[in-house]
Amino acid sequence: MNESPDKTDQSSNPGDHILQKPQRYPALTVLICFAAGILLDAWLSPEISFWLLSAVAALICWLLTFRANWGQTATFMLLTVVVCLGALRHHEFWFCRSPEHVTRLLPPADQQQDSSCTVRLNGKISSKPDIRDLSEDELLNPEQPQRRIQFTLACQNLLIKNSDEVPITGKVRVFITENRTPSESALASQLAAGDLIDICGELKRCAKPDNPEDYDFSTYFRKQKIDATLSVKIPEAVTMLKKSDDYSWNRLRTAVHNWFKTLIVSHTSESTQPVALALLLGERTQLSAKVRQEFSQSGLIHFLAISGLHIGFFSVFVWSICHILNLPRTVTVTLLVLAILFYLSIIEIRPPILRAASFCVLVTLGLVNWRTITTLNLVCVSALIILLINPTDLFDVGTQLSFLAVATILWTVNQDFYKNLYQQTWLPLSWRMKANEPLLQTPLQRWAFQYFRMLYTIFLVTFFIWIATAPLVLYHFNLLAPIGLIVNTLIFPFLFLILLLGYLLMFVGSLLPFTAGILGFCFDQSLQILLGIVEWSSNLPLSHFDLPSPALWWILVYYVLLLICGMSGFWKQRWISRIPLKQLRLSLLPVWILAGLSVPLLIPQQPALRCTFIAVNHGVSILIEAPGGETILYDAGSLSPVEQTYLKIKKTLLARGIRRVDLLLISHADRDHYNSAAELITKGYVRELAFPQSFLARFQKGTLELCDAALEEQVPVKLIGKGDCIQLGDATSIEVLHPEYGNQYQDDNPSSLTLRISYGGRQILLTGDLEGVGLNKLLSLPVSSRVDVLLSPHHGSRTANTRELSAWANPAYVIVSGGQKQTIPVLKKTFSENTQIYSTRQHGAIVCQVDKTGNLTVKPFRRDVNQQEPPMQQADFNLSRAN
Repeated sequence: MNESPDKTDQSSNPGDHILQKPQRYPALTVLICFAAGILLDAWLSPEISFWLLSAVAALICWLLTFRANWGQTATFMLLTVVVCLGALRHHEFWFCRSPEHVTRLLPPADQQQDSSCTVRLNGKISSKPDIRDLSEDELLNPEQPQRRIQFTLACQNLLIKNSDEVPITGKVRVFITENRTPSESALASQLAAGDLIDICGELKRCAKPDNPEDYDFSTYFRKQKIDATLSVKIPEAVTMLKKSDDYSWNRLRTAVHNWFKTLIVSHTSESTQPVALALLLGERTQLSAKVRQEFSQSGLIHFLAISGLHIGFFSVFVWSICHILNLPRTVTVTLLVLAILFYLSIIEIRPPILRAASFCVLVTLGLVNWRTITTLNLVCVSALIILLINPTDLFDVGTQLSFLAVATILWTVNQDFYKNLYQQTWLPLSWRMKANEPLLQTPLQRWAFQYFRMLYTIFLVTFFIWIATAPLVLYHFNLLAPIGLIVNTLIFPFLFLILLLGYLLMFVGSLLPFTAGILGFCFDQSLQILLGIVEWSSNLPLSHFDLPSPALWWILVYYVLLLICGMSGFWKQRWISRIPLKQLRLSLLPVWILAGLSVPLLIPQQPALRCTFIAVNHGVSILIEAPGGETILYDAGSLSPVEQTYLKIKKTLLARGIRRVDLLLISHADRDHYNSAAELITKGYVRELAFPQSFLARFQKGTLELCDAALEEQVPVKLIGKGDCIQLGDATSIEVLHPEYGNQYQDDNPSSLTLRISYGGRQILLTGDLEGVGLNKLLSLPVSSRVDVLLSPHHGSRTANTRELSAWANPAYVIVSGGQKQTIPVLKKTFSENTQIYSTRQHGAIVCQVDKTGNLTVKPFRRDVNQQEPPMQQADFNLSRAN
């Protein structure tokens, strides 16, 4: 067996003493310096020549100091070289692009938000095409089902008008939409990685976030060196130039992947297939939003993503088979390394997978000559490999969580309370005596002690991993799931059983087809049980909490305190031992957590009316916050999928410290105004629901489902109409101007709920999709005073935004929720030249705020070069308020 590095050989003579050599972690020092270089380049962003000159200067200084035998100075210079190398690698990866890069076809990013152009490119497909059938809420025409194909294209040439080819480099993410029929697969089955294609579509930069809390897909793609997207509306715009070779690497790995995928699909039920494919092959595109959410809320989301748990068990699985066959050690090591590489070839490689795989390979190679294995050095070498391949993985939350978990495990297993369970004083004396004397144990007691030891170790590891990763998860995903501590502890052995059955199905079932039936049945049933546990645990009261993201400075201090608490050597210093803080170190984190919760409550808030026009693509959702703390949400929908709209609204609410709005108002029965309302109600974000009587006039499917959801969650529902007035405190009033009770309209838009919000002498008019007869009725009302902020009716359409409306309202600001590229130029011809016009499509989320003195400020999240209004900073948007 291998000996642990922290153990020293004992001499046979009691009088002999062998000094224990301190452990050395050179890989840790190199990793810290390399990561510091990446951080410095990302923060300072100097020219690449700065790092080149610094590296050369440090290298020369190292050579001189090394020859002069200045040991410490030479070491410092050598580490400085490593810092510069890390910075150079990051700068080359993140900033350097060739002159022929595909983005040169686009205007500069700071000139136009929607800059795009139509291009014809040819290139090679560099990733496996992902195919996803669009859900019903994503289709403009539900009777015409469609699918979306996406892949990464490595560009080679640009084709211009006279069919000349101009060399182009870089990667683009291609999105193709095609109609699908049950009888044919069309383009979806023709494309494969390695194919050379000719493609024509709309090229544009990767989309920036529309709201401060939105996920930044532009950064996500840029980390993969993808700086643009290509949108293709019809499959006919794609021409196959050359198929990849039948015996090429891409063809081979795709064929093997599809072989295993077919085997898994054929032996699992429809409900478990997405989980099985994610678990064994890393395919997560088929996972529904509901399943993903339930796994997150139950604390088991890590099980769905192939990571160290899966690679480690796979390695143990292969090693055990080799051990059963009694193969020589050299053969076993060779087969294990080849097995790991083979498994990596058929799944999507991500940083946690690469980290786990490199760790297992290094450990395996170390076993060849019985070398002493220093686990921390192996982990650091794995991290260096990842950062060398992609330095931006240092900022990836998945990578951070993965290495945090590994570091926590290494720390936990070296603690006395982990290694010496039955010597802990908190256990009953009888337990300790029996556990340490096997002769006093009955077979049942022996089993009980072993089982308790297993649960204890699993809980300890899970608990400390949760302590280390929970703040980071909360910061990025607004989720805290304490139920995961219990669930992971109790079903951890069951998770290994599921993996065992899955790997047996894949490999044994492939070699021995007659075993696939029984293995597939057992695997499918185990997944059914897992899904039942996940659903049950995610629905338990207090199992999870949706919370606002803590401030970044709080996160940084938290991890500094966590590091101090875990460093036993730090507390052994003489100057520390004199401070009574040593005895209080376990209270540092609880005190800091309480401080983080109380600080937002202590910050004084100036009374103001705040209206946030959330950018939900083509749709409307407006958050109204009264000075007294009352909250109203006007509409909650868009033409995007329900889950996307819900997340945008949810993140905005949580960023404002709002866990539940007092009232949800729905303007009318168009899907782009209420498609996520039922989801908000189901998740407990709404106290009361109201809409005009016309909302139920046609008894549409969506409106009835919304009412059913409110009834099931016991959310009161009421009708609202002209003449009603909602009073928010003493100074804020919301008057309903339209529609009247009992009015019937041929279409939904003329019956849109129209509100006038008054505070501090200012007026904000929300119109929904008001047009036609309904708009004329509004214009027939007497004008009380100028409208300060007007929600452009019907997303800025020409028919709804008339000169009569401009003359009647005379707005200072017009805000379009959604809109098209040409919307603002058209509206400028309709409204006064003194009217400032914004759209959520172009400017992202827009915040209108009126203070108690009547001062009005309108701040967009983004600003184009022609706007004089300063853009809203994320810090302004994220001020939290207790609700």
